[in-house]
Amino acid sequence: MLDSTSSLTVQARLPNPYVHVDNRGLILCNGPRCVCIPASGLRACAETLEIIFSEKRATRTQGQHLVGGYIDGGYVVLYAGTQDDLVSVSLNNSEFDALRQALSR
Repeated sequence: MLDSTSSLTVQARLPNPYVHVDNRGLILCNGPRCVCIPASGLRACAETLEIIFSEKRATRTQGQHLVGGYIDGGYVVLYAGTQDDLVSVSLNNSEFDALRQALSR
């Protein structure tokens, strides 16, 4: 534990964009900003990804929060956040399929 006379500073960097999912939630990060969809929202998120896969686009809302996306050629654009503050990322088709399968388990 640091006392009142000491401190620590380390160098930090912005992460590359990523999408992470586990049993606690889904994180969409576009580099400087991230959005977390908690575990309680994963079922709706999984359903949204299935709609994107079959209908090529979808947007689902829960209160002020939303998850959605669309297929753009060989990529899938996903977005999430509040209605007036979204984070978006682009995944290739195989990355999207891996995410879809992980959420469907």
